[in-house]
Amino acid sequence: MSGEIGVTEQTGETILWRTLRECRSKGWIATTEVSPGVYSVALTPSGRRRIEAASA
Repeated sequence: MSGEIGVTEQTGETILWRTLRECRSKGWIATTEVSPGVYSVALTPSGRRRIEAASA
């Protein structure tokens, strides 16, 4: 599992973007705008450890 996805920005508050902001504020993911309105979302080492601990 690569731990990286691509998402598009949508207007308004969506569940996806609220969740992404929450995960980013906890340091679990990093987001990078790769082109206007398109973002790369990648797990950070901290996020990967969190997922591995939850699945153990």
